[in-house]
Amino acid sequence: MRQLVVFLCFFHLTFTAMADQPKNVIFILADDLGWNDTSIYQHNKFYETPNIDALAQKGMTFTQAFSNSPLCSPTRASILTGQTPARHGILNPNIEAPTVRLTSSERSSAPRNQLSTAPLTATRLDTSLPTLAKILKNKGYHTAHFGKWHLGSSPYSPLEHGFDIDIPHFSGSGPYGGYLAPWSFAPNLIPEIEEEHIDIRLAKEAKKWILNNHSQGAFYVNFWPFSVHAPFNAKQDVVNHFIDKRSPFNSQRSATYAGMVKHFDDAIAILYDALEEAGIEDDTIIVFTSDNGGNMYDVLGEIHPTSNFPLRSGKATQYDGGSRVPTFIIWPGLTQSNTLSDEPIQSADFYPTLLSGLNAEMPKGHIVDGEDIRPLLRGDTLSPRPIFTYYPTMPRVPDWLPPSATVLYDGWKLIKTFYYGAEEAHRYALYHVSSDAEEMRNLAKERPDKLIALDGILSEYLVSSNASLPLENPDYQQGAFNFNSIGKPADQYLLPEEKTSKNLSLDLAISSPQANAGDRLFVSWELLNGSSSSSVNYRQFMGPDVATETQNNGFSFTVPKVDTAQFISFGFIASDHEKTVRKQLSVKVLPVNVAPTISLSNTTLTASKGSRLTINYTVNDVNKDKLYLKVQSDELSIDENISIAQPVYYLDIPASLTQNQADINFTVSDGLASNSSALRISISDVQGGGSTNNGDTKASKTGGGSIVMLLPILLMAIGFRNLSYLLLKREAKLK
Repeated sequence: MRQLVVFLCFFHLTFTAMADQPKNVIFILADDLGWNDTSIYQHNKFYETPNIDALAQKGMTFTQAFSNSPLCSPTRASILTGQTPARHGILNPNIEAPTVRLTSSERSSAPRNQLSTAPLTATRLDTSLPTLAKILKNKGYHTAHFGKWHLGSSPYSPLEHGFDIDIPHFSGSGPYGGYLAPWSFAPNLIPEIEEEHIDIRLAKEAKKWILNNHSQGAFYVNFWPFSVHAPFNAKQDVVNHFIDKRSPFNSQRSATYAGMVKHFDDAIAILYDALEEAGIEDDTIIVFTSDNGGNMYDVLGEIHPTSNFPLRSGKATQYDGGSRVPTFIIWPGLTQSNTLSDEPIQSADFYPTLLSGLNAEMPKGHIVDGEDIRPLLRGDTLSPRPIFTYYPTMPRVPDWLPPSATVLYDGWKLIKTFYYGAEEAHRYALYHVSSDAEEMRNLAKERPDKLIALDGILSEYLVSSNASLPLENPDYQQGAFNFNSIGKPADQYLLPEEKTSKNLSLDLAISSPQANAGDRLFVSWELLNGSSSSSVNYRQFMGPDVATETQNNGFSFTVPKVDTAQFISFGFIASDHEKTVRKQLSVKVLPVNVAPTISLSNTTLTASKGSRLTINYTVNDVNKDKLYLKVQSDELSIDENISIAQPVYYLDIPASLTQNQADINFTVSDGLASNSSALRISISDVQGGGSTNNGDTKASKTGGGSIVMLLPILLMAIGFRNLSYLLLKREAKLK
């Protein structure tokens, strides 16, 4: 009999470990989705993303997530290889070039008006690299890629990089011809409805594939939609909906782009519905991120597609608007729902995190720049480490820079522009981004100690990664480069009103860029080169509403209380006859800590000695902090910390217990404040051998017999356990 007990305990522990270990992976990679294009950080007053927002609440959202490049192809390669562009060599999206290069290389010369050379990028993702899909496929995973690839056409397509299927098997940068059917770039997809949206269709294809394959074993799915990359179009009825929501003061006001975001959000709902229909949402890891910051430069009539404000700039720049991206991870059994992490992470981190978490062997001889961030998912911390962005290219978008690299470390960010220094060899910009989210105050001259330290870290990494570097141009003709042109956009990126209002300037100021609840802030403006008929108007477009008090050329307001860090932003429109200038200003409001709460499904329970109780609980924290839960009972000799990732506590009542009553206390804490909830258990002397839920205890007796004879019963019990679990989960959803 003792052997049977030991066997059953071992089997139970093994089965439980297997059941609690998520095995499926869905990696959602948006294209050009900006940091502020959803409501996962704070409510967006224009865009609508209810499905993405609800999904984010199921896991951990990262406020400081960075793509390893401000453009798509390099970031995609970083996700698949765990390496930064400096190491894997795809430096820009020149993937459709006819020349096949699998590595980057330095160039010894450049045009005479450039001070540095720009290295040649690799134009395809080398099939010899051990990608995520290859490793998981070798581990027995079924693999599928849906959507954009842009890392090379066959023989460098997803099919050569470890994926079983690739739909629509297209290697271009965007949905050429538009998102709405018919699709010239996807001839093998026959539209099911008129003007069917490509990403809606891809979500349906992914859902069908998941439902057909999930029972065959673990799977890894890339859902990499085309949204919200150019070209810009959406269904007219959806666009019309957002036309009525536009405000001239909001930095985001393109109804077409808002419609594109809405279509993408609808696709996410279809994708997640596949997991619920298959009953595997608690057995599936979901990673959601974007390949770079939002495209705020293309001109759609008289407006830009979107805005990353309050972050500076956007796609194709070295500022945070180009690489800080919306990101969350759902890892059942590991992440606590509805939590925020301020720890910096990067695209290359997903590779070691997923492989290590899925017990896949890391490839030998393959250097990985990312780090396993599962400690963050559990609520722990990582040692401070540098985050690198390498982008040695110079597109003439607003805020462009010549070939540059950045390092983010411990709240500081250094941008190094190679050989474009006015006084030194290189051009440097240093920002304390922890307090200067807009990257407006260059502290390079004020903090030379930080500059030297960060430059050393960056230079050492570029050398160790064998990066192809910009070189000093030996053919540069002295005086040929106009330093005043740095950051100034090419005419194609200027709005019509910007071309006619170049001499009109609006300067904005706020008494503090960061504030606490109750602070009184003052905003002022000065219009330069205006006439007596000029005017300045403003409206709030972001953050909790505040009441403003008008003053001469300005206003004041009291900072409200917030639960998570929020930005309060105002839009300004200065007009002078036919000239118009638009600008924005923001303040970051720090949250007020509120103690988390815990509620138990019961405050009293009954049980018998030798039985097991199932205690359900719900924790909540408006600050979205990682929470810690302690369970204590003097009568039961319990004093332990437990995980909040699974909202259930199993309590075994000792058969030898002498008391007929026990109190058990649950205390939840965010590290600063705590709350408790107590449960009283009435215990009878009848000994039970089964588990009990909500106090329903039943006694059982077990006779002798062989283990083999009991195996069918055991297997039936396991099946019943799974069925009961699914029924309970279904009932909870219905409630």
